[in-house]
Amino acid sequence: MEGHDDERATQRIAQQARANLRNLVSDDTLALPSLSLIADGIRLELEKRGEVAILYVGLKRYGRLERVFGWQVTSDVLDACSSILQEMVGTSLRKLDVLADFTLSDNAFIVVLSPPRRAKDISRDDLMAISRRVYERLQSMLLNDLAPGVFDRVHPFVTVAVLQAGADLTFEQSLQNGVAAAMQAAEREWLIYDDELERTLADAIDNHSLEPLFEAVVDVAARKVLGYHTAIRGPFYSPLRLPDVLDEVARRSALLSSYGIETRELAVIKAAGLEPDELLMLSCESVELPGAAVLALSEFYSLNKALVPQHVVFELQVADLAANAASALRVLGPVHEMGFPVCVAGVGGGLTAFDLIARAQPDYLALDPVISAGATEDPTYLDIVQLLLRFAARIDARLIAPEVADVRQMKALRRVGVELMIGEVFARPDTRLPRVGATKLPK
Repeated sequence: MEGHDDERATQRIAQQARANLRNLVSDDTLALPSLSLIADGIRLELEKRGEVAILYVGLKRYGRLERVFGWQVTSDVLDACSSILQEMVGTSLRKLDVLADFTLSDNAFIVVLSPPRRAKDISRDDLMAISRRVYERLQSMLLNDLAPGVFDRVHPFVTVAVLQAGADLTFEQSLQNGVAAAMQAAEREWLIYDDELERTLADAIDNHSLEPLFEAVVDVAARKVLGYHTAIRGPFYSPLRLPDVLDEVARRSALLSSYGIETRELAVIKAAGLEPDELLMLSCESVELPGAAVLALSEFYSLNKALVPQHVVFELQVADLAANAASALRVLGPVHEMGFPVCVAGVGGGLTAFDLIARAQPDYLALDPVISAGATEDPTYLDIVQLLLRFAARIDARLIAPEVADVRQMKALRRVGVELMIGEVFARPDTRLPRVGATKLPK
């Protein structure tokens, strides 16, 4: 009897091990098998038909998708894409043998298509027509079925490659070559789309059609406006109208220097009505900082009489500071000596280099917006804010909470000691300096 119990226990352990293995190679969220699980099916189809087509469906994200919509949004987009592909099985995609999630980390799907039943192969025209239908359906979903703003921050790419049985290659080599070819085609499509965005940015710079948006920086403890934070909006007809998408495209392009000069000059000119003691916070990459500081010293006062170095705050992203630590730290000393305050933004997001931030000697620290937004949803975020407040005090900097949306969030942050805030609770971003009325200031 005891032997039977041991045998049943062993069987249960084996069953659990198999279940765990399935979980490792399959994505339960999308209910799709991984490529390794469908390899045998592809092998049989390849042996029987001589070729299969691989449809690669990839999604590229732009801007601050997760920070704007929350971390669940990526799963929502993937779920919606999966539903669309499954819905098209046997109709738009003709005979669909396999639908599989290839790798969730790349936010991509692999769809394997066999030739039509009465044909020996899939024609190139058919593959292009299928790709176009899938792309148009995904575009429609992003535009109409999800929250406004997702469409401009997620772009689908649909490419194809034909996988043929070959005597010189093993099946595994053929499969990997086919997938690699489809992925390389997607990479080329991404580059084309990115080039289009960069050309739009170049035109906007040449035509002076970029617009600064100002947000009030409020000292809730003193019940007054400390100054204004600047973001930039691109052409209305383009995804670049979203400041976070525009910022990402500019940062990774060869246009960064001309973009920075143009936008900071525009912001200074448009900040008409700035009071002599109010700050103006301007975004800047560390590689731009020496030139930006010299230009500010020589030009800004002639463009806006309210601006002296002590009132121009250069804002660096913590990720940029970490990526260019040696060069950034070398120039921050002279920039401070010129009289310019510095703000490090994005603090607390991911693994922040606190030692590096301390060495940068910033005057202000801006919280990662995710931490600021989570203040009313999860007490853990408030614990993080308190830790960062103590860190800020130790390095003699002031902590700013951005994107404060409502009174509840403002009060939660105020309770733990945050004094400086930015957000729509005070005034909506505007192309002119938004004035915050006394009724908007907390008592």
